[in-house]
Amino acid sequence: MKRLILMIQFLTRIPIQVQLEVEERDFLDGVIYFPLVGLIIGMFVLSFYHLGLWLGGSFLAAVMAVAIEVFITGGLHLDGLGDTFDGIYSNRPKDRILEIMKDSRLGTNAALAILITLLLKIAFIANIDPPRAAAILLLMPVFSRFILVFSSRYAKYARPNGMGNLYIGKVTNRQLQIAGVITLGCCLINLWSIPFMVIGCLFSLLYIHHITGKIDGMTGDTLGALCELMELVYLFYFLVVLNLIW
Repeated sequence: MKRLILMIQFLTRIPIQVQLEVEERDFLDGVIYFPLVGLIIGMFVLSFYHLGLWLGGSFLAAVMAVAIEVFITGGLHLDGLGDTFDGIYSNRPKDRILEIMKDSRLGTNAALAILITLLLKIAFIANIDPPRAAAILLLMPVFSRFILVFSSRYAKYARPNGMGNLYIGKVTNRQLQIAGVITLGCCLINLWSIPFMVIGCLFSLLYIHHITGKIDGMTGDTLGALCELMELVYLFYFLVVLNLIW
């Protein structure tokens, strides 16, 4: 329970006023709870989606769903997305890219990446039929957080130190398996989400290969960017499925 609370505090801004005595090892061992934290985030997303539907329709619902996820996570992964696009696509050498990614200032690439990501999320969610949106939105953060575990298992760290060093290259097969079982258990909510585990993992491996080609590994920022991009891929997948099946 301690590690679950720690992961909620680490990945969200949910005000759990509990003082924990933790060691660095607790962060790594708590990685198995990432999908469960995603499920909690999904509950907020779904609740505000339905509130938006009640107040004003599908567009407002989509905006509120996206807004609450940003709020509840403190924009943690959006920050990583912006830093990643500022650095990776600056066309600079590795060392300079890593310096740019550490810079807290928002560049043009970052602003565009964040804006386009938010707009696409809103557009994708707004185009999902409300009766079918519940399970999709509930599971969206589950998959994006599971992919953080998967990527940390198969990537190497690009810096000598940093927050990403807690996980990247250190997640074990057992931890990944437990996180995977939890994610599959959540998939019982919507069986069409099961094939996405394969798609998500393949996308993640391609992403890792791309980033590693630029900076010889992954960082916490690139993991955050992957989390945001995975949610776009997930929503796009369900738009395709819904159009093909229904």
